[in-house]
Amino acid sequence: MKPIISILSAVALAGFMTLSVSHVVRSEVAIEDFAGKQISLFIGTTAGGGYDLYARTLARHIARHIPGHPSIIAKNMPGAGGLALANYLYNRAPSDGSEFATVQNGLPFEKLFQTLSAEGKNALFDATKFGWIGSMMQTVFVTVTWHVSDVKTLQDATMKEAVLGASATSSDSYVLAMLSNNLLGTKFKVVHGYAGAAEVDLAVENGEVQGEAGKDWTTLMSTRPQWISEKKINILLQMGLKAHPDLAGVPMAIELARTPEDRQIMEIVFAKFGMSRPFLAPPGVDPQRLKMLRHAFDATMNDPAFRAEAEKLGMAVDPVSGENVQLLVSRIMATPADLARRAREALRPQ
Repeated sequence: MKPIISILSAVALAGFMTLSVSHVVRSEVAIEDFAGKQISLFIGTTAGGGYDLYARTLARHIARHIPGHPSIIAKNMPGAGGLALANYLYNRAPSDGSEFATVQNGLPFEKLFQTLSAEGKNALFDATKFGWIGSMMQTVFVTVTWHVSDVKTLQDATMKEAVLGASATSSDSYVLAMLSNNLLGTKFKVVHGYAGAAEVDLAVENGEVQGEAGKDWTTLMSTRPQWISEKKINILLQMGLKAHPDLAGVPMAIELARTPEDRQIMEIVFAKFGMSRPFLAPPGVDPQRLKMLRHAFDATMNDPAFRAEAEKLGMAVDPVSGENVQLLVSRIMATPADLARRAREALRPQ
């Protein structure tokens, strides 16, 4: 079998890693502007977590870069692990550019990984047909335990059970714990059913659970910086295609793969972290209007006021263009059936 690097292609795994907006040229085609109008930005999670923080920060700045400077209203639409919003956006939302959204980075691949429903049947969308606007981040995910836990290292986690928290069985906090158990031999037990990431964080602080797997490192830095500065957590593992410079000495899951097949599975699962804060429009948006939204997104990422607020909030920003997110989604969705099956098995309890 060909290595997954060749399946996803160098364009998807390397080309999307750096966003350059210098090539973006504003369309000369006349586009009806949004003067005096409202654009809704839907968020597929509860308030207080990383997706919410990034989306609301974007909402405060992107209007300056949209013709007519409309008001941007951020609205939370949690439900069914994000499927409620994705299905709405694909099947019911207007395709005039007046609504767009952010969803969990794994949600577009529900038909592939099938973590929310049998055979992914509740995903009433084709992820390749959304209008991908861009991603504010690419990152790695970490597994952490609270400082009082006796599971302080990855080796400890292979010898002792640690109870972790998660929102849904489709969340990164759940599926990445299962991947660790199945491919690295850890003994994580996951309690799920929390409303969202913020609620899981509180459960960790309150001692209801010992930690979390699949915690976005950039979100952790922005929403719970005291966990890091006050050494409240043990960082057991990082998951991604490349190590984060802040996490020197923390084991990389992909480097611990026990077989070439295990490494292939990790590569396809971790590829989505190249679009860890994605924004998307409904299918059928006029190409020129989608181009306008992509231009506004790219311009916001380079906006000094936006950057200043992001820095103040502790938000890391490492954007990916809409075109490159589109390429990445298409390539992940083209994963060979046998490899997709093995990846699904690695993300579930055994």
